[in-house]
Amino acid sequence: MEEMGELFWMIFFGACIWVPIIWNKIAIGKRIAHEEKKAGRDLTGEINPFTGGRM
Repeated sequence: MEEMGELFWMIFFGACIWVPIIWNKIAIGKRIAHEEKKAGRDLTGEINPFTGGRM
């Protein structure tokens, strides 16, 4: 029984770490797509991949 509680906490803390990281990557991807749509062209060399904003 004690092993199940330990497994729960490992999964819980793992989710607390990974869910925000994945959420952030999705949000940055959406922002980059929005910036490229607004500009009407590919901004590969002109956009900061960490923030999704122009350099």
